Amino acid sequence: MFRGDTRRYDLVKLAMPADITTFLHRAFIGHYTTAQVATQRHCWDALKAFGRFVAQDKSVRSMHDMTTAMIGRYKIWLDAQTTRLGEPASPVFKHHQMSALRQVVDWTKRNHPKSLPARIDFPYNPFPDRQSKPRPCLSESQLKVILRACYEEIDAAWMRFETGQKILASTGPVEGCHPSLCECVRGMAAVGGGVMPTMLEMFDKKVGVATVRRNGGLRIAASYLHLTPEKLAAFFIAIAIQTAGNPDAIRQLRRNCQVPHPLDDNRTTIDWSKGRAGGKRKRAQRRSFDRRLPYAAPILIERVLVMTEPLRTQAGANCRDGLFLVKSEKTGQVTEIAIGTLGTLVKRFVARANARIAIWNEAAPERHRDSLPDFAAAFLRGSVATEHYKSSGGDILAVQEILNHKNAHTSDAYVRGPEVRRIQAETIARLQGLMIAWVTGADRAPSKPDTVVGDRAIAPFGHDCLNPLAGIAAGSQEGRVCPRFGGCLRCPCLVIPLDAVHLARILQAKAAFEVARLQLDPQRWILLYAPSYRILVEEILPDFASGLYPEAQALIPTLPQLPVIE
Repeated sequence: MFRGDTRRYDLVKLAMPADITTFLHRAFIGHYTTAQVATQRHCWDALKAFGRFVAQDKSVRSMHDMTTAMIGRYKIWLDAQTTRLGEPASPVFKHHQMSALRQVVDWTKRNHPKSLPARIDFPYNPFPDRQSKPRPCLSESQLKVILRACYEEIDAAWMRFETGQKILASTGPVEGCHPSLCECVRGMAAVGGGVMPTMLEMFDKKVGVATVRRNGGLRIAASYLHLTPEKLAAFFIAIAIQTAGNPDAIRQLRRNCQVPHPLDDNRTTIDWSKGRAGGKRKRAQRRSFDRRLPYAAPILIERVLVMTEPLRTQAGANCRDGLFLVKSEKTGQVTEIAIGTLGTLVKRFVARANARIAIWNEAAPERHRDSLPDFAAAFLRGSVATEHYKSSGGDILAVQEILNHKNAHTSDAYVRGPEVRRIQAETIARLQGLMIAWVTGADRAPSKPDTVVGDRAIAPFGHDCLNPLAGIAAGSQEGRVCPRFGGCLRCPCLVIPLDAVHLARILQAKAAFEVARLQLDPQRWILLYAPSYRILVEEILPDFASGLYPEAQALIPTLPQLPVIE
């Protein structure tokens, strides 16, 4: 048995042989004790599926029957499974079921190998076609329409909350508010301890229920005291778009998620955790924003902090430090917003925004506004990633940095779609044309007098740039020198000949970076120079043959000194 934060998993109920139950019990606890609750639940679901297989297979009677052949039969059994609608189970589902069993077996191999009486091997890639279809992607114009609707609701919610704070800070009438509303807001705060009470509590204390109904009902009245679930959706969507964060990770933002930027007083860094970001050592998810912008994510987070502060006194100890706190209308408990509830709130937000836009278009048809698309929170991260991919000129490494993925293949799954395939095809065609021209020496179109450069364009550390006038990099124009020229190791026009001279220049640059790393402020190093150093070490150096190193080391003293990195 294993007790998680909210659930109890009893392997005995799976009715498997006793020694197999003991094996799974020990591995489950050993491998998943520190895992997220959702990860524990996914493993439990997979073990339930394995339990059904054991019951139907009838050949697995003890640990001696846990063999490689049994894994083969389990794969065949998974291939035969169907959904509740009778459709074949998806490759992704089957992969997850097999992967969870493999995790507990591998843990046992590492920690208690003698408890496995037979060798158990898993297929390398049992479900090779499991790549899921790309999620729908929102365009740039759709994201802007969504953000505009978010900011409208945010302004309205903040204005009403500030009005409520003025009412609570005074004992008399407040300008712009009816006296009955002022008395009602003060009465609600007194009955609920600063939080919206239930209708029964208001009846019992004889607080103005009729006034609440005249002013829009409990949901509207509650927004004078604190942030309500209805208005939380707008804050969440705007922050999720700006941070390009995973919806579930943004939902679990902590109240101390903001820290000052180490170099720029006008910027604030938002730091959050993501359950699957790395193994035992989690990689921080971090983005910085300019605080001078009125709707920057740090400004929105500060508003959420203020508007949810009254709710903290009634929140449980396990969620009191959460940012997105809400009071349930059904149970009256204050908790972090649930992912299922968030999906419902997003749909309501779209309906409210489109209703406002319809009224606007009817009143001012000459200033038509587009309606919001039907979207889910899960669409936002991939949509923002795709826009970054397009603006960077098809640089998947730029997307990887934004999404903070360990592997660029993971980032590719977020941007996969028709628009990206078009960009990739055009980029490949351009680069192939440039490469052919470079190899054959074909004449190139003459440049304008103010954009002429030498026959060989020298990029960082002495590499050749095929054509700094091609206009391929983001922000560049065809016929003008690339703005990244001389300072970008990711440029698609960059060509690095694999010879000793260029290896010497790279080794010289690597040494200069390493000296600077010891002398510079750590935050400055991470922000300005670490990405280039990583590209040199991890992506460029491995392409050179080891036999070139002695000759390259001998050439380094003859090279001109590099500028001092500051």
